[in-house]
Amino acid sequence: MKILLLMADANMHKLHIGSMTRSMRECPTSLSTLAALTADQPDVEYQLIDESVDRVPLDAQVDLVGISVLTGTALRAYALADHFRGRGIPVVLGGVHVTLMPEEAKRFADSVVVGMAEQIWPQLIADFKKGQLKPEYRDQGGDETFYQLPTPRWDLHRKSGYMMPYSIQTTRGCMHHCDFCTVPGVWKRFQRRPVADVIRDIKALPARRFAINDVSPLDDIEYAKELFRAMIPLKKKWGGLATTKVTQDPELFDLLVKSGCKYLLIGFESVSQNTLNTMAKGFNREDDYTELMRRLHRAGIIVQGCFVFGFDTDDQDVFAQTVERVQELKVDIPRYSIYTPYPGSRLFDRLHAEGRILSYNWGDYDTMHVVYRPTCMSPVELYEGFRWAYKETFKIRSIFRRTIATGFWFPVTFAGNLTYRIFVRRLFRGKGFEMPVGSEAQAITMPAQAISRPASDVTCPLAGSSGHSTQSDALNASAQTIDQT
Repeated sequence: MKILLLMADANMHKLHIGSMTRSMRECPTSLSTLAALTADQPDVEYQLIDESVDRVPLDAQVDLVGISVLTGTALRAYALADHFRGRGIPVVLGGVHVTLMPEEAKRFADSVVVGMAEQIWPQLIADFKKGQLKPEYRDQGGDETFYQLPTPRWDLHRKSGYMMPYSIQTTRGCMHHCDFCTVPGVWKRFQRRPVADVIRDIKALPARRFAINDVSPLDDIEYAKELFRAMIPLKKKWGGLATTKVTQDPELFDLLVKSGCKYLLIGFESVSQNTLNTMAKGFNREDDYTELMRRLHRAGIIVQGCFVFGFDTDDQDVFAQTVERVQELKVDIPRYSIYTPYPGSRLFDRLHAEGRILSYNWGDYDTMHVVYRPTCMSPVELYEGFRWAYKETFKIRSIFRRTIATGFWFPVTFAGNLTYRIFVRRLFRGKGFEMPVGSEAQAITMPAQAISRPASDVTCPLAGSSGHSTQSDALNASAQTIDQT
């Protein structure tokens, strides 16, 4: 029995050099974990394809296709599903977007998985073998399977396609409830894998470096301390996500450093405390950012700092203010995004109720397009300010001034910034990032000096989208996108 497991292309955060494509993220564990769940069935063969780094074999001779779907990849995933079903091959859809929008996904699948697939996959395969595939599989919310996850089948992934070829999962969920995040809608509680299982997986890695790809692995402080103590003897290097509270517990931070942490992605989100409070992320204290960065750099940890534009409290001054603060903090590798109301988040529910969502085309939901009507600027002004911030931040002189302070790690951080500089060019030249059209489609070269325009004046289409598109329009067109590889 042959199974093709796919992740559709999100068309974001990728590096293109000639014919080479490399994802600027770690290799995901979702597909390789699914493949490991049926290790006791030698007749089941898997092929894993992440379309962000590989072409989908549209002519693959397989018995079943499984596609993991994110909101931003939904249209492409549905198009691929239509293609394989058109060839008579059954398709199973799962992932975050399917869990949040199962009725939509059912239109494009023979079966959908709602919730965590590790609870369901072995039974689904057994049913398929008997010719009894159900239209829906739904996890029952227990923790037992998460506690017994097998070591992922890393051997099935192409290692050269990622900045970090190996990743590990330790926890699931988040104890915080930021308004733009879908995590509370997907994972209702915070779960922890047994430390012994995590250590087993780390030991099995055929590499010294890896990523912990959890959303918020340090939320349970005592669990994190136990894990880091167990990791210290392994003498491996790792990176992962953390909140701005990462240095607040001295013992935890000391163990994190000793366990081999060399890179952290931190969601600063905003340089305004008022804005942080309104998004339910008031535990971020803007006044503490300077000391946080000082401690992280002193410990030799490279920081990728994430900032979001477009909150209801943001006006056009926010772009210049953020760029200036990023330079002051010497954030090693900054990353900007546009406030995006993903389905399943409280933000989506609020903006939908307020009639402010301008596009329900999931292809626009990549944090790099404006899909809603901002409060203190127009959609075009938000989009152009976002692009201006990226361009300004990744000028060579700005990169050098930020990264020279990293000392020993300067070659690494400087090279990382040059990689993002290539990505920034895509924002201005690449397909999918076209300039908006309409009466307000003028470039903004000095956001800090621009005059804010009331939201009621906004009449132009969205940047990079099809205007006031409906979900139905986008879904009906999904099958026509199969050749856009």
